[in-house]
Amino acid sequence: MKKTTKPLSKFVKRCCLVAANARYPALELYLTYVNWCLNVGAGIHDQFSFLEMIEAHGFTYHQRKGSSYFEGITVLPNYRVE
Repeated sequence: MKKTTKPLSKFVKRCCLVAANARYPALELYLTYVNWCLNVGAGIHDQFSFLEMIEAHGFTYHQRKGSSYFEGITVLPNYRVE
């Protein structure tokens, strides 16, 4: 079953900065995505689907003891969830 990644593409284009040296905590990226979906009325995917979709976009997921993050992406300051 292939999930649609169109809303995710819009999220990345509008809310994120894509750069080779960028990195952003995985949970915070997901929470920013959920907040954006709520604000624009888009359907929200669960964390596992989000992880698969963001990896399909070419961003690398790293998990270490006590932290996990995506490499190659960061959230623009105006969209960060504090």
